[in-house]
Amino acid sequence: MTNDKKSSIGMLDDIKILDFTHVYFGPYTTMIMADMGAEVIKIEPPWGEMVRMSADLYGGLSSTFHYLDRNKKDVALNMKDPRALEIIKKLVAECDVIVENFKRGTLDKLGLSYEEAKKINPKIIYASLSGFGLDGPYASRTSYAPIAESYSGWTKLTADNIEPDSKPIIPAAYHGDLDPALFAVIAILGALRHADKTGEGQVIDVSQLDVMLAQNGVQITGYTLSGQLPHERQANRMPGPRTWGNFMCKDGWVYLACDPQMHGRLMKAMEVDDLGEGSEVLENWLKDLTVQEVVERVGSVGVPVAHVYNIAEAIEDPHVKARDTIIEYDHPTAGPVRMPGFPVKMSKTPATYRLPAPQLGEHTKQVLSEMLGYSDEEIEELRKAGAVTLPR
Repeated sequence: MTNDKKSSIGMLDDIKILDFTHVYFGPYTTMIMADMGAEVIKIEPPWGEMVRMSADLYGGLSSTFHYLDRNKKDVALNMKDPRALEIIKKLVAECDVIVENFKRGTLDKLGLSYEEAKKINPKIIYASLSGFGLDGPYASRTSYAPIAESYSGWTKLTADNIEPDSKPIIPAAYHGDLDPALFAVIAILGALRHADKTGEGQVIDVSQLDVMLAQNGVQITGYTLSGQLPHERQANRMPGPRTWGNFMCKDGWVYLACDPQMHGRLMKAMEVDDLGEGSEVLENWLKDLTVQEVVERVGSVGVPVAHVYNIAEAIEDPHVKARDTIIEYDHPTAGPVRMPGFPVKMSKTPATYRLPAPQLGEHTKQVLSEMLGYSDEEIEELRKAGAVTLPR
């Protein structure tokens, strides 16, 4: 599994990450850094992390695992076994970053807290990912994306944007996991720069709730300044043409983002002299046109407009194909797999795709022998004792 673009210097190819994460939040964090060239060593229990076997399986792995765990080396250990913990401590000495999203206190009980890890490796960067952070009254609570989305106001804001005071709506695609992961990556990169300059590691505390509140920053600041919720402020705006939002055409939906200063352009595309109040004039014009006709006419006058795709349509868009946004590789058990690649193009250090999602314990022997110097006999003894798991 390699991409065509060659690069002599990867963005993070001198960085090793010890990955104790599961589900979405943590694995997305480490996947991004793996795409950037970091060597990510994923630690799993002998039965595998919960997402590995969730929902439908393709080549023995869930689609979620195929995406979030590409580019990672997989080591399966029984962390309750002292011999496995000794392996982990040796890996801590070799790695630059630890990323974990266990229930609070889990690694502390195993003797793998930041303070203990720092004794082994003073430069270690220790990223703790959780729902509510390392302190505060909710610190011990477990969380998933919708929990953070609900506490931060996202679900209510999403519903109120459609119909004020209606039933809350869970946003699509688990932003309560994926957005915090992006901030975790940013923080880890910042900590690596600090370590380069000072030789010091540090703790990184990433809370889903904190991030989702930050992602609502514009709306929250508007509320604190005005005393009104976003939909209340929207209701107080001056009447006039409504030319921003989803609109129905003859064969589907388009999204128009036509600001008032663009109304002249839109009227040119529509060949009218007045947009009227609300959206009636616009909707009457759209109902007899296809989506493609609207996109071409409105787009030609410089008004932002888009097809409203489902994901099956989105990945086949000619612009998406021209940008190589969707990658494809052959997985040894699942066959051809298509998925979004690293979304940023970099001229000198492009992302690389080196490994497909691993089988459980696929790299246990490689990591123990090549990185830690264990002999084949020692690894076999560990396997027989149940301390490590090798692929079947």
